[in-house]
Amino acid sequence: MPTKSSGTRALMELRFPSDSKYLHMVHELTRLLAETTGFDATEAENIALAVDEATTNVVQHAYQGEPGHEIEVHFDPEGDSLDIVILHDGKPLESVPVPDFDLDELVAEHKTGGLGLTIMRQMMDKVEHTKAGTGKNMCVMVRYKQRDRAES
Repeated sequence: MPTKSSGTRALMELRFPSDSKYLHMVHELTRLLAETTGFDATEAENIALAVDEATTNVVQHAYQGEPGHEIEVHFDPEGDSLDIVILHDGKPLESVPVPDFDLDELVAEHKTGGLGLTIMRQMMDKVEHTKAGTGKNMCVMVRYKQRDRAES
């Protein structure tokens, strides 16, 4: 898969089993990588939350909680953005419109479930679900190091 830094590979790749016990590790690795590549602590946590939501969706929905599958996460922090690609060969994401929500309002209402895509889109500058050239399902997320829009 082409990336911006090398043309052929991500700077860092992580492969792990489709088991929820690994999700905290992925969250922490993402947070630390974001912090070491120029994001402040709040931005790094937001990026990690978006990756956490995406990988949780793969474990719970794409693989329906079945163990024995693999998830790949590719990180490319070179240049003006941190690009993150999540690959899997589970069930693809259904193409459904995702309405915009006010996350503060939903938290106040104690709303749970069904917010992963909304959270991902609010934390990242770009979120796209597609097929990779290998046929795997792919979620591409981009967070620019200098953001034009105001932080929420």
